[in-house]
Amino acid sequence: MVRFQFFSAVSASLLSALLVSVFSSPVLEAAPRNSFPGRRIGGGTRGECAARPVVHLVPASNVFSPGARKLIAVLEGPSANPQPLGVTLQSASADGIADSGAGPLMQKQIPAAVNRLVLLSIPAAPVPMLWESSYRCGTDGGADEFGFITSSAPPARSLLLPDGSPEAQNQRVEMELASLKAACGTSTRLAHLKTVFQFDDDVINDSWPEQVTVQCF
Repeated sequence: MVRFQFFSAVSASLLSALLVSVFSSPVLEAAPRNSFPGRRIGGGTRGECAARPVVHLVPASNVFSPGARKLIAVLEGPSANPQPLGVTLQSASADGIADSGAGPLMQKQIPAAVNRLVLLSIPAAPVPMLWESSYRCGTDGGADEFGFITSSAPPARSLLLPDGSPEAQNQRVEMELASLKAACGTSTRLAHLKTVFQFDDDVINDSWPEQVTVQCF
C-alpha cells in the first residue's frame, strides 16, 4: 500500500511538471522567409529554344533586394538560333505569389542575341515582386520532336524584396551588378560569375563561352 502511494505521488508530480512545461513554454514563431522555391535557372526542356538556359544573377537563396541601384541581371545561354528575351516584374506576396489582379510593374522584350549578360534598371516598389524571365519561342519554327508547340520557354523565377528586407543579405551581389553596370558594352568572364553566384557545372558547362557581352537596358 505504501509502495502504491509512493508511485502515485511520483506520477502526479511528473504529470504536474509536464503540464506546467507545456503551458508555460513560449509559442515558437515561424522564421522569416529567406529563400524562394522558384528556379533561378529557366529553360532546360524539349526544343531548341525552350532548352536554352536563362539564368538570374541572384543569390543561391533565389531572394534578392536590388537596393538603391535598382539593377537586375540575366545571363543567356548558348544558342545557334537565339530568340527574344521577355522579362516581367509583378507585385507579389512575401511568399512570391503574384497578385493576379494587378498589371505588371515592368514588362520588357529584349531583342535576341547570343553570349550575353542583360543588365536591367527596374522601377522602385514598396512591395515584393515576382521576377520572371523566359525566351519568346513562338518564332523558332514551332514544334519540337514530339510535336508540341510552345510560345515561351519555362521561365526563371526569383523573388525581389523591397529595400531593407532582412531576408535579403546580398551586398556582394549588389556590388557585382554595379561593377557590371560600369562594364556595359564590354565583356566579362563567366568563370568569375560562376564563382560569385555559386553555379555548378550543370548550369554553366563547357558549351558556354569563356566571356559574355554585357548589355544594359
